[in-house]
Amino acid sequence: MARFVHIEYSTEHGGVNRMARGFAALGSFSITAAALHALAVVGSPITRAAAATRKVLSGWSAARKQRAADRRLWDLALTDARIMADLSRAMGREAADIARYY
Repeated sequence: MARFVHIEYSTEHGGVNRMARGFAALGSFSITAAALHALAVVGSPITRAAAATRKVLSGWSAARKQRAADRRLWDLALTDARIMADLSRAMGREAADIARYY
């Protein structure tokens, strides 16, 4: 009754054999060398992207600070007529300067 049983299977798993061969092929491969090569390839674009991001964020931050300062000045001008007069004169001069361009 046991004549059809085939027990000629490999005693090692095929995936384990492939992994062992792969690690043997990578034996001369250094993780440190690979990391340095990867950094050399992507380092320059990442540095440029980070610099561009810093530039954009610093511009955004400066604009935000300027808007906050303008808002504080306007709020103060609403309560003090002298400051409002100064702003009005400055705006009038600016409008006259712009009118010369047209």
